[in-house]
Amino acid sequence: MKLTSLIFFVVAIIALLNDFAFAQNTAEVRETLSIKSDYWCPYVCDPNSDRPGYMVEVARHIFDKHNISADVSLTNWIRAIKDTRVNRAQGLIGSAKTDAPDFVFHNKALGVSRSAFFTRKDSTWVYKGRKSLQNMRIGIINGYSYGTSIDKMISARHKSFIPFSGDRPLDQVLKMIKSGRLDAFIENPIVLHSVVKERKMNVDSLKAAGWVKSDQPFLYLALSPANPNANQYAEMMDRGIEEMRRSGELQRILDKYGLEDWEKSKMSLGAVNNLSTGLLKSPLDLFNMFYTGSL
Repeated sequence: MKLTSLIFFVVAIIALLNDFAFAQNTAEVRETLSIKSDYWCPYVCDPNSDRPGYMVEVARHIFDKHNISADVSLTNWIRAIKDTRVNRAQGLIGSAKTDAPDFVFHNKALGVSRSAFFTRKDSTWVYKGRKSLQNMRIGIINGYSYGTSIDKMISARHKSFIPFSGDRPLDQVLKMIKSGRLDAFIENPIVLHSVVKERKMNVDSLKAAGWVKSDQPFLYLALSPANPNANQYAEMMDRGIEEMRRSGELQRILDKYGLEDWEKSKMSLGAVNNLSTGLLKSPLDLFNMFYTGSL
């Protein structure tokens, strides 16, 4: 082999090795962010499906811009909080500030949540404060925050509140309501609508029996207080949400779930008297009710 040919051959080999090393280093640089939640569709659905939940899609879109893979997995809510608190997971998605006050939160909300009491349609009970809970059996999800007043009663082990855990606790609650072993339960109407639709249940068998007062209805991707990069991730979320809102990408994702940007809908809300008549037909209608007063 001529010397010139040999030199070209060696140069080519070196170039190939450099390209391989660069590709390998690039793959190694991509970070994985472990995020936990429970099943709370349409906020967080099956992360391995084509409809993983709008919050999952937003988080993945934002972190992908920073060469970070958002790895979302589901467990029960109590476990999700515990794992994130000790940095076994770096993020808790769908969290209110009252769920984990010691976590790191971004400033721009990732959504809103408002809960209501629901009963069977033949019930005459309406929530009117603590006294109205006497002799009632109210289903709640273990570890969920329902606002200051309800949370205080739950912490004090008020006997009317019956907690449910597991991967799909709302399913258990609905079975107990149907069988008459619960008198009422608390849930976000958008989530209830999603489960009722998924399970092909009879919507008309339920009705609302009063809003739960909430001082902090906003939801976030809460970051682990034990993670040194938590503030950096929070900044990424703030910038990302605003960029997605300006570009229209946020609404494009929300459209997939029949929802509207909470920043646009919160100022144009009317009073609602019954969540089972017509309103459970459209998540968008439900989204537009979150800032109303009590029923």
